[in-house]
Amino acid sequence: MPVSIQSQLRQHIFTVPTVALSVPTARRRARAHFAGWELDVEHPVVETALFVLTELLTNSVEHTAHRSPTADVVLALGPRSLIVAVHDRHPHCPRPTPAPHADGSGGWGLRLVADLAAEVRGSTHTYTDADDQGKTLLVRLPRPDRTPPCAHDGFPYSA
Repeated sequence: MPVSIQSQLRQHIFTVPTVALSVPTARRRARAHFAGWELDVEHPVVETALFVLTELLTNSVEHTAHRSPTADVVLALGPRSLIVAVHDRHPHCPRPTPAPHADGSGGWGLRLVADLAAEVRGSTHTYTDADDQGKTLLVRLPRPDRTPPCAHDGFPYSA
């Protein structure tokens, strides 16, 4: 995986096949790791992280499986953030769209990810592999045990 999250206290990386069954399996695995890290799995930030994982991995399954038979999932917990990243070996770098596709084939996933991350004071990033043949979509969220459950209420967040 080209993106390194070296400064994080805890990190878990696993590889899944880019098939539909991998999405709920990865979500359950992530939830178990979050619980093992003593995070409240009912906390809105953890729920956001699980949704983000679902969306990013679903995109890899739906759009990259023909070139990337596997995807790498990174979960990391640092002193101030919870990170979810998905890496695949497809060169297309998707961007959030302002509206869904006219043909009804989707188009909202990355917009929802970006909006939900912003709502809890998080951020989204896309990193291209050095050979331009793959990418990592990374979402950084505030660490749940340091974030009030209603962080989106308009009050300033202090790290």
